[in-house]
Amino acid sequence: MGPDVNDFELPSLTPDAVPKFVDAATAKAWVSSVPLANVASAQQTMLDQLQQFNRCVTRASARLGALEVLREAVHFVQIEQAKRFTNRALPMAQAESEVFSGTIALWEQMRIGYLRCLVAVFADEPGMRAEAARVCQRALVCAGLKMFHHYRACRQVPKGEWRILHTLLAKAEELKVVNEVVRDPLNRDVFEASPRIAYLRAVLMGMASPNELSQRQLTFVAHLLERWAEKVESSAQPAAQDDLPPLVADLGGDACPARDGATAKTPRFLDTRALAATLRNRIGLLRKGESPAKLALGEDCVQPMCEQLLVFLYRQWCQPQRPRGAERRPAAGVALTGNDLAAIHFHVSGKVFRQPGVPTELSKKEREELATFGRISTRDEEFGHARGYQLERWQVRDESASGLKIVRPSGIEGKRHSSGQLISIRREGSQHFVLGQMRWVLETQKGDIVAGVRLLPGLPGAIAVRPSGLNVANERYVQALSLTQTESSPPTMVLPPGWYKPKRVVEVFVEAPVRTRFIDLLERGSDYERISYQVVV
Repeated sequence: MGPDVNDFELPSLTPDAVPKFVDAATAKAWVSSVPLANVASAQQTMLDQLQQFNRCVTRASARLGALEVLREAVHFVQIEQAKRFTNRALPMAQAESEVFSGTIALWEQMRIGYLRCLVAVFADEPGMRAEAARVCQRALVCAGLKMFHHYRACRQVPKGEWRILHTLLAKAEELKVVNEVVRDPLNRDVFEASPRIAYLRAVLMGMASPNELSQRQLTFVAHLLERWAEKVESSAQPAAQDDLPPLVADLGGDACPARDGATAKTPRFLDTRALAATLRNRIGLLRKGESPAKLALGEDCVQPMCEQLLVFLYRQWCQPQRPRGAERRPAAGVALTGNDLAAIHFHVSGKVFRQPGVPTELSKKEREELATFGRISTRDEEFGHARGYQLERWQVRDESASGLKIVRPSGIEGKRHSSGQLISIRREGSQHFVLGQMRWVLETQKGDIVAGVRLLPGLPGAIAVRPSGLNVANERYVQALSLTQTESSPPTMVLPPGWYKPKRVVEVFVEAPVRTRFIDLLERGSDYERISYQVVV
């Protein structure tokens, strides 16, 4: 049995819906009148008209023709609007969130339009059976793009999205068009596609741990999948893959396919051997010095980041989930966190930063305190609040020796956060801070902010750093942090971005000035650099 209207929860058809287009010809005339230069207005106009169109009564072939005419303009507007909510810290500002909601709503209306066409295919409406492959492919593309824009916004994919994607593949199989080739002119390089390829592009993107990827990396992976998704085969029976657990999609479920997952009610086994061979080949050639551009990886893909990303994708797509070096375990309690290097310096040192070697003139209030009590109240806590250095309260969900998963519930006041950011963490009840990097940050449907934190090796200390040399004698010190040596890491210092230069000598002040030389840039976060060093004798 094919789907009916209730399978996809489509809006009811009504004679009250009067869109400004009902077929390809009227859609072409209408879209040419929409001023695309004003993308915000164009997006809202398209959304309003598609909502009308998806409730109006028209022939299925005419509906499909109109949607095909609108696709290019919709894609242009969506790409432009996405720039307004990507690369943003969480939680989103209201204006950003509104643009995101409008973008998701427009993808949903495009998907509803194609789902209505799919219902018509199963109903054997005139001319629609021949369009079955194109209708399935287009609906799957819209489903994948809706998910992709959640990844771009660091938003949790809503419940039910994976179920719709799996159901669409099942319907393509039922129609026997899952591998039928259709042309998709909106692809960047490869214009031949199929329902299976559209499905696998969405699946592989979801498996790529997209919330850990930067916007640039997400775009790069999407470009790779346009060409490489076709290398994955789907079948009802598992392929022999040595000792590798099969990658299983449950077409009756609501989750991203996985290896070693729960038993699937309607399994489809995804064979990634050809994709694995392609990745291994590219990684090997990159290690031999071949340029990414010559390997068709794009002009913007540079080493060593290109190789690192391909290795990451190989592990996500073609290998079983690796056991953690230190397995995460459920945890509870409160983590007090700070971000921004100046604030972290304040929390680690426990006092206000003052320029080393510069005499500090006492205020009238401080002189009175010194005369009355024999000491000065630094009022560091008040200083911290005045500067916005308050610690935030996050709930700990799980932990390991190398990291934490923390949650800030919706409605709790706090700063905005983004992946790659440096933070300090102190478990409630402890006196000591550690440093970490927000490896990923995600906003849930309820508005909670969830973050995965990787702990940086070593115990932190507050230091001050300034350039050294003949021409920089009057340079001011900047706040920085040191991390002690561990079994896995040399002693390092954490500085603002842009400080690292190979073999650069800087002056570090702890209790007295010491000259140090940079050895290597060990990692670069979104707002810091971690650098190994040695003392210059």
